Amino acid sequence: MKILMFVLFVSQILFAQDFIVQKVSGNVFVQKGFEEKTQKVNTGDKLKSNDLIITDESAFIHLKDKNGNSFVLKSNSAVGVNYLRKMSLNDLILALTQEEIRTVPRNSNKTPNTAVYGTEARMKKPFDFQNKLGQKKINGAKQLAESGFVESAILAAKETFRKYPATGKNFGDRLYFADLVKNLGLDEESISEYNKISKIAETDAQKEILSNRIEGVNLKIIRN
Repeated sequence: MKILMFVLFVSQILFAQDFIVQKVSGNVFVQKGFEEKTQKVNTGDKLKSNDLIITDESAFIHLKDKNGNSFVLKSNSAVGVNYLRKMSLNDLILALTQEEIRTVPRNSNKTPNTAVYGTEARMKKPFDFQNKLGQKKINGAKQLAESGFVESAILAAKETFRKYPATGKNFGDRLYFADLVKNLGLDEESISEYNKISKIAETDAQKEILSNRIEGVNLKIIRN
């Protein structure tokens, strides 16, 4: 049953609404489907659910779908078009469960599978490029949350933390998305996230923040 639900969830993502580019400022690129190369985006272009949008410094792109829903991706960011959609809380919980499964260590002799939900197939690239792209995706995920796509933002961030380990070492970014999970009322999931973040907490102040967050959620659970 869970497998069937996941297949249905993935199908919803893959067939998300296409977007038309309304305006472009600066250097904005798209990685289309499974192509390794990127190409510049122009006003009027149609972007599909398996496209990845990437903006350079001082650049932005304004998108709109046929229903009038719009999204602006600001500079130094990246986002998969498949995440420009509303998710139900149940879909998010299911997706987070699948992300947890993906974090389980596998045979080290095998090449990691970097394709997620058909969004992008990535070839090996220089380490610094990967780090920069990972941070751009985190920036994009934050903008998803700010634009009301909170559930999609959480999932996009979780995927990025897994695929780009360097991004997962940023305490502030990890805390930001864990707090989003908490604010959605996902108590067990938020405690799990806070416990994971505790492994990268370096200062007493950071440890105290996490301790207070966990204590607050536990008190809420007890009262309910």
